[in-house]
Amino acid sequence: MKLKIKKWGINGEGIGYKDGKPVFVKGALPGEVADVKIEKRGDHYSIAHLINVIEPNSHRRFPPCSQTECDGCALMHVNYKGQCQMKTAILKQALAKYADYHGKIEPLVKNDSVFAYRNSCKLPVKKILGQLQTGMFKTGSQQFYPIERCLVHEKELERVRTELLFCLRKHNIPCLEGDGYGLRHIVIKEFEKQIQIILVTTSMTIEDSAVRDILNLENVCSLWQSIKDHDAVDIFGPEMHFLGGQRNMILHIENLQLELLPRSFFQLNTLQAKKLYLTIKDWLEPCDSLVEAYSGIGAMSLLCASKAKQVYGIEWIDDAVSNANANAKANGLDHVHFKQGDAAKLFSKIKKVDALIVDPPRSGLDRPMKQAILEKKPHQILYVSCNPSTLAKDLADLRTDYKVDKIQPFDMFSQTQHVETVVSLRKIASKK
Repeated sequence: MKLKIKKWGINGEGIGYKDGKPVFVKGALPGEVADVKIEKRGDHYSIAHLINVIEPNSHRRFPPCSQTECDGCALMHVNYKGQCQMKTAILKQALAKYADYHGKIEPLVKNDSVFAYRNSCKLPVKKILGQLQTGMFKTGSQQFYPIERCLVHEKELERVRTELLFCLRKHNIPCLEGDGYGLRHIVIKEFEKQIQIILVTTSMTIEDSAVRDILNLENVCSLWQSIKDHDAVDIFGPEMHFLGGQRNMILHIENLQLELLPRSFFQLNTLQAKKLYLTIKDWLEPCDSLVEAYSGIGAMSLLCASKAKQVYGIEWIDDAVSNANANAKANGLDHVHFKQGDAAKLFSKIKKVDALIVDPPRSGLDRPMKQAILEKKPHQILYVSCNPSTLAKDLADLRTDYKVDKIQPFDMFSQTQHVETVVSLRKIASKK
């Protein structure tokens, strides 16, 4: 059937309407007329397959990547100008729908490198015709697609991924998907031309000769093995073994030197992350007490340390907290402290909070954390979000006591539907 596509969906799909109900069409763009086939009919929506574009959007392009089956990049068929428009539109739609916000949004901070920007990859491995392959699982399934080349990975990351694969094949490293035990995932991180590799395996020994060959790969400076014998959501297992090289990765932001342990997370686009962090620092007003919840390795807390007399970071992951405290000490920031634990519980115990930075997971702030915020009432909140919908819902829950001051979106992940956003919130003055 013919369908007029009216707007973007949150996952980068096009949305049209049939009999008053939305029809989600992967690969379709707003403004297009498309020939589609309904694949799934629900009570409130339908999902359709794109057969042919009859009237194309001017931002449609031929995808530069031929491996679209991996589902990693939802916007490969959209030129960069169209991608930026989509991300701004999705953010505006979410803020209007869930937070009733129709105010100013600053222009999207564009990505200087729309390809070859991603500093980390976590790829499953599988043996295909007896040959070890890295790849991706199709969204919502266990269907494995081998990846020969990824355009969004940094070039050094891709080079090492390819060379590592040859090295693992040379040493006949077993694979869980093929041999019944062995490799599950390969994790590679790149910072400042230094590469860290983490091999996630079932219980097994990696021979010294393989370790030496891997560490001899150009720019590889750190090798770890994570033991994971049972399926779990966390990609890493409970055991982490250091195999050689240097234990930590090194990263510099302005005058800070940061170290990262294998489990520690850093934003996947280093250059854009630095721009985002500097925006946080610029927007933050000088204060006595600053708290960062979901603080990771403490990059934002440490960068903003000059603006507060006391800084407290809260993080759930032990390695990240160890990293953060070591980074504070190494940079001579004795007034910055990090604790491990639940964000809401630890935040509630801090006596006085003037400013709060939050960078929650995609699910947003949980109810206890929002309740804690409304009880503590910091004067300023800087909210970093990777999900416009949960951001908007959280803003709606906080608007009894806070008003939006500034909103700044960032294109952190070009070729994908994702948009990162920083929101500055101010406490509403009490009415007398």
